[in-house]
Amino acid sequence: MASPPGRSARPKFALRRLVWVGPLTIIVAVLVNLVIRSLAVTFFGVPDRFAYLQAPFVIGSTVFFLVLALVAFVLVGRFARHPVGFYRLLALAALFVSFLNPVLALSGLFPAPGMDVPIFWTMIVMHTVTAIITVALLTRLAVADWPPEQ
Repeated sequence: MASPPGRSARPKFALRRLVWVGPLTIIVAVLVNLVIRSLAVTFFGVPDRFAYLQAPFVIGSTVFFLVLALVAFVLVGRFARHPVGFYRLLALAALFVSFLNPVLALSGLFPAPGMDVPIFWTMIVMHTVTAIITVALLTRLAVADWPPEQ
């Protein structure tokens, strides 16, 4: 299907929307991570004393890494030919890199006293859900032609 005259077939990032989409993404991701942490502690035997799953650490690390994701989003929007597709691939690569910390901690190559399999899977779920939330909100709500015209 051809795009209307004067309009690009590929979506462009609407960087001005990041004023509200960015904070919304961070808030949603932080809240979901805290819920996942609470469920893991309550139902799956994850010790609530594990340092990397303490609420302040979860909040701080989520905010820090999502600010990096927003910076990457801005840079991709500025320089990439196909920003949405490229950002999705970049986010997928970043997700797999983020798995290194729990994998190394579980294997004992990264010092994380108390790390066990339930904690490992809790961290993997948190990373994956955060990536899904971030990519979905940013590539849908911060794109100039969203929602798409029917």
